[in-house]
Amino acid sequence: MQSLQTKESFPKNFTIETAKNLEREFGRLIRIFKDMAIELNTKEKAKIYFNFHQQNLAILMDRASHEISLKQSSSHRKIIESSLGTLLEKMEAIMFWMEQVFPDIFNYNDKVPVKILQSQRAALQQSLHSVVAEIKRFGLSKDLSNLTEIILDASQISSYYDLEFWKNSLKKVTVRMQSAKSIDEFGVIKIYLEVGINHHALFDHTKLFISKEIENKTTLAEKISLVCFLRKEMRVLFTENPIFQFKNGPDIKKVIKRFLREELLLLRAMEFINHEVEEAGIMNANYKVSFSVKQLAFFVHLQMETGIIIWQRAKFAHQYIARHFSTIERDSISEKSARNAHYNHATEDIKKVIVKLSEMLALAQERY
Repeated sequence: MQSLQTKESFPKNFTIETAKNLEREFGRLIRIFKDMAIELNTKEKAKIYFNFHQQNLAILMDRASHEISLKQSSSHRKIIESSLGTLLEKMEAIMFWMEQVFPDIFNYNDKVPVKILQSQRAALQQSLHSVVAEIKRFGLSKDLSNLTEIILDASQISSYYDLEFWKNSLKKVTVRMQSAKSIDEFGVIKIYLEVGINHHALFDHTKLFISKEIENKTTLAEKISLVCFLRKEMRVLFTENPIFQFKNGPDIKKVIKRFLREELLLLRAMEFINHEVEEAGIMNANYKVSFSVKQLAFFVHLQMETGIIIWQRAKFAHQYIARHFSTIERDSISEKSARNAHYNHATEDIKKVIVKLSEMLALAQERY
């Protein structure tokens, strides 16, 4: 390669002769590697020897790729690029041979040369498009499509370990989804976990998905039932491949199970408190107010904002309003109505609450 960079003139048949020389060198190196594998006698010695040459071969391949990518003006540039291209092909063939013949001592943690990664990337991208197409076919959310493109983006690949994981996991995910007659978002998440994907974005998406599903349930019993179901699904999840996408990353399945456990403990605590309050005869109390639902929701919202009510979650306020209040227009308030009203403050409703608060303040100052 250095000779190509410094050469100032090339014979007419240089490209053909270079190809022949590289072919002979390829055969010679294969014979040497085979002989050394036998001569070194132990797996450990062979591993050190082969890994050393694998690492240097990868460095040389990247240097050749970089040289080809340079946009230089030279009368011999086509000859140089052609020869470098042939050199790259032979080096790639040697690397492939080493991996196929000696998989036990091949270093999968080593960096993948740019040339090999480029040749694989198109196939990986096509597989990723197939998965996204399946998500669209089942009518699942755009967020799930975006998540898939993030967690399986081939630009994250750096080692042979990564490359093998991407190829195997994309193949498994595609087969699973294409063979499914129907599937929901949680079903796709389970497939990702089963093949060993542990990208942080998958955990964030799953946590948000579970939280929304719990939030959408109306009663406490429904919420608890849902969390118990999700916990069971996580427990029986079959991990097809013990290899994780990122070796130093967490086991997301375990983290999600812990999250579900904490959610269940919280819901059970709420269930216990509700039971105790019911036993005391307080839970059944219902107060009719002159506020509308929106005005009542804003009144409670103000109490939370000023620290009078210290619930950590707004949904507790929605449940409290639904269970304890009725208005002059409505005998009952649904949790959904309370939730919608909590985030929709009309000017006339705010003014009505301010008037009542002003009356309360004036009364307190006058009498107390």
